[in-house]
Amino acid sequence: MTGLAGGGVEGERRSGALAGLLRAARVGAGGHRAAARRVADWLGRAVGGSARIEAPVRPGSPDGALLRDVAAGSPRSAVVAEPGRHLRVLALGARRPHPVLVVTRPVPYDEAAAALVAHAATVLELLLSAGEAEAQRRRLAEAGAGVRLSVLQLLMGGEVALAQRTMAGLRPGLLDTERVVVGVLEAPAGERREVAGACEELLAGRALVVRCPADDGHVIVVAPVGGGAEAALRGFVAGRHGVFLGVGARHPLSRVAAGYDEAVRSLAAARLMPGRVAGHAARVRAADVLDAGAAAAWAAEYLRPLEAVPAPDRYQLTATVRLGLEFTAVNAARLLGISRNTVRARMDRAAGLLGVELGDVRARAALDLALRFQEAEERDGAARDLPALLAAGPVLAWARDLLAPLRADERDLGRTLRDWVGENCAVEPAARRRGVHAQTVREHLRGAEGLLRRQLVAGGGGLYEVVLALMAVGELEPGGGAGEGDEERGDPPQGCSGRSGPGDRAPVTGSCPLTVQS
Repeated sequence: MTGLAGGGVEGERRSGALAGLLRAARVGAGGHRAAARRVADWLGRAVGGSARIEAPVRPGSPDGALLRDVAAGSPRSAVVAEPGRHLRVLALGARRPHPVLVVTRPVPYDEAAAALVAHAATVLELLLSAGEAEAQRRRLAEAGAGVRLSVLQLLMGGEVALAQRTMAGLRPGLLDTERVVVGVLEAPAGERREVAGACEELLAGRALVVRCPADDGHVIVVAPVGGGAEAALRGFVAGRHGVFLGVGARHPLSRVAAGYDEAVRSLAAARLMPGRVAGHAARVRAADVLDAGAAAAWAAEYLRPLEAVPAPDRYQLTATVRLGLEFTAVNAARLLGISRNTVRARMDRAAGLLGVELGDVRARAALDLALRFQEAEERDGAARDLPALLAAGPVLAWARDLLAPLRADERDLGRTLRDWVGENCAVEPAARRRGVHAQTVREHLRGAEGLLRRQLVAGGGGLYEVVLALMAVGELEPGGGAGEGDEERGDPPQGCSGRSGPGDRAPVTGSCPLTVQS
C-alpha cells in the first residue's frame, strides 16, 4: 500500500499500523456499522488525534457548513490547517448525501498519517457499503415477511381468492391447491427468527412460513398436501434441539384457521413427547354424531339473521366470530390483521343479529356448533331446536362416553365440572355451590382436563364439547339467548372466548366474551 511501504524500524511500525486497521475492520456480532466505528476510533488513535463519522451531519456540529458541503459532494474532501488544529474531511461512498469522515490532530499530517487516513477511508467505504447492502437485504426480507403475514391473515379470515392473488406475486402457484396442512413450530427463547429462516431455506418455496403474530415463540407453516413439507419439518425438528412441532389435520384452504387451532393443540402434546412432534389426533365430536341433515337445517335457521349482512361483510363477520370463539381478542385480531376493537365490534354485531348472549358459555357452544354446519349442503326437513338434536341416541351415547372418565374418579370431578359450567365457568360461585375452596375447584378442573384430554379452563372447542355433552345427558339446561345471562356474575373477565389467564373463569361479559387479558 503506497505511503505505508518502507524498510527497517519505520517499515515495521507502518506494517503494524496497517495490521491494526485490518483488525479493527473485522465484522463481528455488532455488524458493519460497529466495525466502521472501531475503524474510526483506531484511526483517531493512530494519527494522534480523533476521528469520527457523521452520517448525516449533526446540527450544530463543529465546521458544520464545511461538513455539509462535503456531504453534498462539493467538494469531496477538504483540509483545514489552523494553529494547534489540523482537520481532514472526506466524503465516503458514492451516494449523496455522503457519510463524512472527520479526522483531527494537533500537528500537521505527515506522509504516513495522510496514508493512514486514505487507507482507513477506503476500508470505511467498503464497510458502509456492505452494511447498506445488508440493511437492504433485511428490508427486502422484512417486506417479504410482511406479505406472507398478510397472506396468512387473509387465509385465517377465509379470503382464499385474495390470499392466492397476493401470494402469486411472491411465490406463484404455492396456494393453487385444494388442501393444506398447518404446522406450528415452537422455538427456544430468542431463536424464532433463526428457526423461521431455517424453515424457509429448508422448504424452498414449498410452504408459506410466517412468524406467528400472536405468539412470539411460534412459527406457522401452511403447506400444500403432498408436497413433502410435513416430512421435512419432522426431520428438521429431529435435528434441532429445543424445537417442538404440532401438526393439524388436512383442510381446504378456506379452513386454515381450523388447521391452525388443531396445530396449536397438537403442539401442547408435542411438548410431552420424546420426539417433540405431535400430529392431530382425530376425536369424535358432537358434530360427528349429530344427524347431519337435521343439524344443517337447525344451523341454517340459527344463523339466518346473519343473512341481513351483505355477502362480503358477512364473510368477514363469520370468519371473525370463528376465531373469536377460539382465541383471545388480542390473538384473534393479530391473526386476522385487524384491531381488537374491531374483533369485539364484530362479535357484538353477530350477537345482536342472532339475539344471543355470548357472555353465556352455552350460547358460545351453540354458536360454535352452528358454524361447523354453516357450509353443509344437505339439509333434511324442518329445523329442530338444539335440545332435540342433542337428545338423539348417538349423541347421548357420545356424551356419556366423553364424560365417563370422570365417574371413576373419587374426587367427584364430574360434579365440580357440572357446577363450574353451571356457574358460567366462574370459579368462586362454583366453589360456593360445591361447598369447597376455590383452589379445590381449580385443582379439580385440571384433573378433569387430564381425564377428558381437553382444555377446559383455556376454553375454546374443548370446553364447548363438554358443554354440549352436559346438555345432552341432561346435566345442564340449554340457554344463552338474549337476556339470559346471569346479571349477578359481575367478576371482571380474565380473558376472552374461553382463553382465561389465572383460570378463575372463562371470560364472560354482558355483550361479548372478548376482552383484553391483563
